[in-house]
This record gives sequence, C-alpha cells and structure tokens, in this order.
Amino acid sequence: SAVGQSKGGDGRTKALAAMSNSRLRELIRSVRECKTAAEEREVVAKESAFLRASFKKEDVAHRHRNIAKLMFLHMLGYPTHFGQMECLKLIARPSFAEKRIGYLGLMALLDEKQEILMLVTNSIQQDLKVKNQYTMGLALCALGNICSAEMARDLATDVKRLMRSQTIYLKKKSAICAVRLVQKAPELALDFKEEALALLDERSHGVLLGAVTLALELCKLDPTGEPIQWFRKKVHNLIKMLKHLTTSGFGRKDHHVKGVPDPFLQVQILHLLRLLGRKSPEMSDLMSDVLAQVASNTDGSKNAGCAVLYECALTIIEIESTGGLKVLAVNILGKFLGHRDNNMKYVALDTLIKVVAIDPKAVNRHKNVIVQCVQDADISIRRRALDLACALVNDGNIEVFMEVLLQFMEDSDVSFKPKLVEKICLLVESHATSPQWHVDTMAQLLEKGGAHMQDRSARAFLVMISATPSVQGYAVRSLYRCLFDNLDQASTNLLTVALWCIGEFGEKLLSGEGLLSDEIPLKVNEAEVLALIEQVMKGGAQSREVMEYALTCLVKLSDRFPAKRAQVQDILSRYKQSSLLELQQRACEFRKLFDHDKVLSQVLEAMPSLLEGGAEDGGEESQGNG
Repeated sequence: SAVGQSKGGDGRTKALAAMSNSRLRELIRSVRECKTAAEEREVVAKESAFLRASFKKEDVAHRHRNIAKLMFLHMLGYPTHFGQMECLKLIARPSFAEKRIGYLGLMALLDEKQEILMLVTNSIQQDLKVKNQYTMGLALCALGNICSAEMARDLATDVKRLMRSQTIYLKKKSAICAVRLVQKAPELALDFKEEALALLDERSHGVLLGAVTLALELCKLDPTGEPIQWFRKKVHNLIKMLKHLTTSGFGRKDHHVKGVPDPFLQVQILHLLRLLGRKSPEMSDLMSDVLAQVASNTDGSKNAGCAVLYECALTIIEIESTGGLKVLAVNILGKFLGHRDNNMKYVALDTLIKVVAIDPKAVNRHKNVIVQCVQDADISIRRRALDLACALVNDGNIEVFMEVLLQFMEDSDVSFKPKLVEKICLLVESHATSPQWHVDTMAQLLEKGGAHMQDRSARAFLVMISATPSVQGYAVRSLYRCLFDNLDQASTNLLTVALWCIGEFGEKLLSGEGLLSDEIPLKVNEAEVLALIEQVMKGGAQSREVMEYALTCLVKLSDRFPAKRAQVQDILSRYKQSSLLELQQRACEFRKLFDHDKVLSQVLEAMPSLLEGGAEDGGEESQGNG
C-alpha cells in the first residue's frame, strides 16, 4: 500500500512538473479544450499553482515562459499579482529575449498606480544607457506606457538625450515617450522645447509623426499659449511637408493607405496647423494655399481620404480663413452627409452645427440633404440632423422647414418624437411669422403630437393667446375643431389647452368675433359646446388634471352662456360626491358660487393677459383654476 501511494505520488509530481514546464501554446490548447467555465477555472487554478511554485523555486530557466503564460491568464481576467516581481527580475537579466518578455509583462500586468513600479525606475534608467538600440527601445516603450509623474521627472533627462540621438529608431521612440512624460508632469514642457523644435526638421516618417504629436501635446497642455508661439516658427516647414505629401507623395509608399499618402501624418500636421493658425490672420494666410490644395487633391472615396478631408475642413473653419475657403470646407462636409458610412455623416453634422454661427448661408445650401438626415434610420444621426436643421431656421424659411418637420413627426419613432416636438415648439415660439400661423402650427402639433409635448410648451402657447386679443377668437375656434375631430384620441395637452380657451373665450365661439378673412365660419350653439365638454368628462380614462380643467371650463361658461347656467349647475352637482378630493372640493365651491349673484360675474370674468412668468408656474395658476 505504501509502495502504491509512493508510485502514485511520483506520477502526480511528474505530471505537475510536466504541466509546469509546458509551453504557452499547450496552456492555450488546454483552455480551449475546456467545455465549461468550471473546467477552465480548474485548469487555470492548477496552472496558477504551478507558476507560484516555480516562482518560489527561482526557476530561472523557465521564467520567461512562465511570464508569457501569466500574461495569457491576465488576458483571460484571472488574478496575476503574484508574478509582478518576476517581471522586474526578467528586466534585470542581460539577455534581450528575456528583457523583451519582462517589459511586455510589466506593461500588461502593472499600471502607474502600482507601488512596485518604483523598483523598476533604476532598471529602465540603466537600459536607456546601454549600447543596444533595441534594448533602449524596449525601455522607452515601457516608460511611454506606464510612466508615473515621479518616473517622468526622474527619467526626463535620459529621454531628452535620446531625442538628440543620431539613430532614427531612437528618435521616434523617445518623441512618443516624451508625450507621456509631459502628460504626467506638465511642468516638463519647457524642458522639451528645443528637442521638439529640432525634430520637426527631420524627414523620417516615424520621427515626424512623433514630433508633431509631441508638439500638439505641448500646445494643448499650456493654457498660456507659449508653446504655440514656439511652433509658429516652424509653420513653413509644416506647410512644406504637407504640400509634398499632397502632390508628390513625400515618404515611402508603405506609409500610404488605399492610395492616400501617409494619412496619419497629414491629419496630425493639419491638427497642429489648426492650433497655430487660430486667432492669427498672418499664420492663417500662410497656410490657406496648402489647405485649398489638400481639400482639392485628396481622394474622398476612401476612409483614409475622408479623415484627411475632415481634418482639413476643421482647420479651415477654425483658423482666420477667407470666405471662399470656408465655403470649400462646408462643401466637403456637405458631401459627407451623403456618405454611406454613418460615422462620416455624424461628424459632418456635428461640425456643421458649429459652422452655422459663422456662415449660415454656406450651410443652408445643403438643407435638402440635412432634412434627409433627419429621417435617417440611425437615432444619433437623426438627433444631430435635427439640431442642425433647427439651427438653420430663421424667419424667412420657418414655414418651409415646418412643413417638413411636421410631416416627419407623424412617421418618426415614438422614442424620437419628444425631442422633435420640443424643437418644433421652440422654433414656433422664436420664429412665428404671424399669430395666425402660430395658432395653426401649434393646433396641428397638439393634434398630432400633443402626447409628446412638454407642459412648458403648452403653457407658452396659452400665454401667446392671452396676450394677443386679435387672435383669441380664431384660436378658440381652431382648438374647438381639433378637440371635436380628435375627441377619442385627444392628448392631455390638447384637452387642457382647448378647455382653457373655451372657458376663457367661449362667447367668441358663437359670435364669430375676430373672424379672419380666410377663416371658415364655425356653426355651433351653446348646447353643442356643453355637450362636447360633457363627452370629455364622460371619457372615463381622463386624468384628474383634465377633469379639473373641465369643471373650471364649465363654471366659466355659465357666465358666458347665461341660458345654460342651470345645466352647468346640474353637471357640477354630480361631482360634489366624487372620490377625488380635488374634484369634490371644486364642484362644491363652484356650486356655492351660484348663491352669490352679485360677485359671480366678477369672479368668472376673463383672465387678464398671462405673464411669461406665469407660464412657468404650476398649471392651476396659469390656467386660472386656482
């Protein structure tokens, strides 16, 4: 028995040893063969145990392999903190292969918040001073990924030294590393001034890309704008680079993307030119020609070309460019609106919203495409297109835009209607061509989208009616027609607005006061008006708010229609025992008013013009229901 146990123990030990020494590909295969999450956890738990045991035994021969497996476990989301020190030990090894795995593990398993990172500063500093450029490149790459503020201050001098190196490989690596250093320690920006300026004179693609990226970061980090003054001295160099890229494809062909010469470098140069030309007419004049050249010569049929054109358009818009150049930028964005890629549509719409304030006429040329975007299947594009369309509206084109928006509102998604209705209301309030048009549009909106209208918009409409006596008769007749035609499906906002107007201006329903020349006369009598209100109250599904408005409307009409006072009293009496306390109280108080004939007419007379502030208060105050 003892012998059997001994043999079994030896077998398990060998199996464990074999699994511990297995290669990364074998671990990946074992994980992939797991059919359940439980099996995967079991494999990972065993492998983690083997790795811990190996680290404890200081297994130098297989340390780099174990770190590779640890990174795989980290990618799967399992804890790997127990192997962090092993990365530091690998970095300290003289072999490049081991250093490479060590630095890779350092960047994957640690971040700048780890206290253990303090221990690696010395190793990185030593590697930045070796003769092997690839070892220095590893150290720069790691520093650029996990550098903390303390490490940035400690190693800035070494990075600056490498930026002055004769080796292109080290220049580009150190330039990108410097970006991270100034991000973590902005006070170092001045220290990198000379090196950043010198790198902009290079011709290597990688070095230029790193140098322009560093210049951008320095300009963004300093709110005083001092770095912008430094780099304005290099505008001629930047323009020359951009011109070469556009015309002769400056640089190697392997930097081209779908036929577009080095789009990444072009985009970064354009971005930097945008910062340098902002609020500087002199700089803007210098770069105008090359911007027009980029806009004209870049192929917009490919995504890479679209990226360059978009950045070019942004630059033209933000610098002090001429009107003709701005029109060219707007036309570029207008073409993006018809692009099949939704991302291109969105960024174009987002940018055109900013341009409207600068040159609305140029944007207005693309209004047909913008209106089509309002009907796009993508909700985010619809929202931005709606914002842009509303920004284009003025007193001269409000009626044309409104026809399109109202038509679109009927076919739009329910989730989009509230925003659309809100925008329409704001446009009508701001740009109404006449009180009659205002009433017609709002009545149509209440009829088709009243359920999605905000209370603020409905009250603002009532403020306009109460403050415009010439349109009160037309408004009450229009709203009466809307309510009569849509009684079965009327929204709360339509009901409350119509009831308020009928209560306030009920006499104008019958007299035809304020009849407009193109208005069809309304033939209605007192009994029909009261019957309509009774139908509203008998709906059963009406909200408490609508019932309150209806009771108030009835008691107001008792003064407008004296012959129907007894009928109104009878209707009010039915609600004196309502289960809703507010309705019961109103019915009782309104019913009691009829016992005081001397003050009845004074209490029920038409309200004075509502103030704008009243439209923002509670519904009862603005409606005279209090």
